[in-house]
Amino acid sequence: MSEIERILNAKEKKIKKNFLSKINFLIKSNLNKIFKNYYQFKKFNKKKKTFQGWGLITTDTVPPWQNQNNMENISFNRINENLKDLTKNKDFRLTQFEYEDANYQKILDELSWRHYIVFNSVLQASKNASQNQMNLAECGVCDGLTIYFVVKACELLNMDKKIYLYDAWKNLENDNLRFKYDYLDIDITKKNLENFNKDLIFNKGFIPSIFQKAKNPIQINWLHIDLNSSEATKSSLEFFFDKLVPGGVIIFDDYGGFRDTRKIVDEFFKNKNGHFTNYPTGQGTFIKI
Repeated sequence: MSEIERILNAKEKKIKKNFLSKINFLIKSNLNKIFKNYYQFKKFNKKKKTFQGWGLITTDTVPPWQNQNNMENISFNRINENLKDLTKNKDFRLTQFEYEDANYQKILDELSWRHYIVFNSVLQASKNASQNQMNLAECGVCDGLTIYFVVKACELLNMDKKIYLYDAWKNLENDNLRFKYDYLDIDITKKNLENFNKDLIFNKGFIPSIFQKAKNPIQINWLHIDLNSSEATKSSLEFFFDKLVPGGVIIFDDYGGFRDTRKIVDEFFKNKNGHFTNYPTGQGTFIKI
């Protein structure tokens, strides 16, 4: 074969090879684009999950309540496990989740991050308190699930406490709400929290009208707002903010998941002295300075 022929053949092969390479490259590129998320998801799915629930999935980080070197975390884990036993024995009813095949232990596992943040917000408010007496309030009590962790956090630090609870405990006829809450019953909540009743003040009625006739605290160290309503959230903030002591904590359950509520909360704190933190759970905390 002449050199000319060899070169031409070689060039022809190279052209074909380059053309095929380009086609191959384009196919691979498009496949990568199409299946990139799928492959990443498969890779992610192979990892061991360290937590899954409340809209969160973690794979590499160990949940703080499994940290055996921190006594407060160990205490939280013990409290959470005790509550699972109570629900299993039907000594603590979760009417919000009652269904024929509901797994309440799994539900509490999935709520662990939410309750961990609640628990620690109380510990922080307790440590910021100038006295050994705390006033706490919750707007939107439901079955008392949050308050269970609140009381336990206060007990961990041997704090005297009065807890003011505000809820309608009846059907809410509001088209803007996802649920009507017609399953709520104040007697069930009182039964769930019967071991703590001496520290609890129940105020049954709609917010904000209930504030005018309820037994309200003069000042508070901690406030939890879980109302799924922007108007009620605003009314609660307006009523309680001046009562909140410096170092006191306000925690929101709905901040990340309700745009109207988030807008009202952001606007309310715009010129207030303090620090606001938003968490991946959708919760938010404000610490007053």
